[in-house]
Amino acid sequence: MLIFLFSVVLIGFGVYYTLMNQKLSTQKTQLKVVSRQNREFKSKITSAHNAQVPVIIKYKAPLFKEGTTKEICSLYLSPMENSPVISNIAKNIVVEIQDSAELFDIGWYEISVNSQTNINNKGWIKKVSIITQDDTINN
Repeated sequence: MLIFLFSVVLIGFGVYYTLMNQKLSTQKTQLKVVSRQNREFKSKITSAHNAQVPVIIKYKAPLFKEGTTKEICSLYLSPMENSPVISNIAKNIVVEIQDSAELFDIGWYEISVNSQTNINNKGWIKKVSIITQDDTINN
């Protein structure tokens, strides 16, 4: 009986080890892909702008947690105009503001949009395309 229990525990450990090893392998692969994409993106940024000027993204805590789109606008993958467009957002859509950044004197908000599928619902949008509570009070 003791040998049987030991065998079951040993088999269970073997299965657990195999599953964790597969997860680790998958995460290593994902990390390699993301690192390569990051290097490519950095070189794209550098080539898009004068190589003499360093690329500095200034992150700031956003003052507001939500806003509304002023117009139909693009949702970008990163806070750059030449970044891939994830999707377009319609006018008067309420968005959740998660972060704020400035790059090359252009203000950006990292936002998420409620959607049924949660696909392509998070990205960067220019600050000028968003109406916040401050804009509503001042106007």
